[in-house]
Amino acid sequence: MRRDFEVPDIGEGIAEVEIIEWHVSLGDVIEPDQIVATIQTDKAVVEMPTPLGGTVVHLGGGPGELLGVGSVLISVETTDETSGPLAPAGTATSPDGAADVSGKTRVETVSPRDERTAARRVKAAPSVRRLAAEHGVELAAVRATGPGGRVSREDVMEAAAEGGLRGVGAWERARVGPDWPRTDIAEESGADEHVPLRGLRRQIAKTMVESWRNVPHIIDYRDVDASQLVEARQALREAWPNHANALTYVPLFVRATALALRRHPLMNASFDQEASEYVLHRRIHIGIATATSDGLLVPVVRDADRRSILELAVELAQLVELARTRTATLDQLTGGTYTVNNLGSLGTSMGTPIIRPPEVGIAGFGRISDRVVARGGVPVVRPIMTLSSVGDHRLHDGDTLGSFTSTLVRLLEHPYALFADLA
Repeated sequence: MRRDFEVPDIGEGIAEVEIIEWHVSLGDVIEPDQIVATIQTDKAVVEMPTPLGGTVVHLGGGPGELLGVGSVLISVETTDETSGPLAPAGTATSPDGAADVSGKTRVETVSPRDERTAARRVKAAPSVRRLAAEHGVELAAVRATGPGGRVSREDVMEAAAEGGLRGVGAWERARVGPDWPRTDIAEESGADEHVPLRGLRRQIAKTMVESWRNVPHIIDYRDVDASQLVEARQALREAWPNHANALTYVPLFVRATALALRRHPLMNASFDQEASEYVLHRRIHIGIATATSDGLLVPVVRDADRRSILELAVELAQLVELARTRTATLDQLTGGTYTVNNLGSLGTSMGTPIIRPPEVGIAGFGRISDRVVARGGVPVVRPIMTLSSVGDHRLHDGDTLGSFTSTLVRLLEHPYALFADLA
């Protein structure tokens, strides 16, 4: 009896997935709950199990192909007429095999223990697998030092170096990431390379075009005197030296933004264009724009206004690391009500952040640098930061956005107010 397993609806508006890698081949005999493929949604890279057992007779597509929700991912031939129902929505696991893509259920998978399957089940991101293949490194033999026993890029490069396989050109290609043109193509062949948009980069392009086309942006630029902000951060690092690395400016930005959103709820909303309505969110979930080798991801810290600076610092450090290693779950990458962009981490003094629909606002915090400013008619040097506060003009006017931005500026210039309700 032939049975099909379809791409499940895992929610969050995801209509299709991209096949990154198959862990089975035609003719393989698989067991129920075995991981059969690594797929990529517009949010995360996940591993997909199937409830079916039997002989694989059909694969829905090759690596790089897109499959819509409801299309056949894999088919097996089985003699078991009483096989259980196909997997419900949201049964894919994250690359560490610990949680499903919805982030709601912990799932343990059982796969055959033969040598070939063990090699396939090595915990590593697709980009790391490609790097290993490029250097001729056998992943199963690499000592894993990454989070959750995952093989990292550094582990692969160390193994390659020990085997005398390290190559500068290959390393540079790996650093660029799979969605970007390689810098050494011209030197190798003299030909241009045509790179199709796939996975995360494809979704970023789609989202940004949608935002720029449909959302009328209104922007309020302000210069912020960061003198007390610099002092507050230093005081925090001295108070908690064990967390000094996590105590960047970002937790302060998030805390200030969360309190400003609490006072200006119209900024903490979502706009439904089809229904011509907006939703005021009672809880404040702030996304952090995070650069990865594959593109921009936005992990979300929930109930940000209820967290202390230290709590925010610890959680943000964890979320950013998960995003950068492409191991964050779908739950950790969705549900945001407002986004913060730390432009200063890129060395940028000022930028124009683009709203992520259906959100209606985003704030960009520029690099803090010394500038000459007037104080009481006297030129003085102060650490100044440019704030870019962006709103959706369908919902916000200049006074609405300006009032929110003024509150945010006051909190940044007097950051000790951020601790007021945490005693």
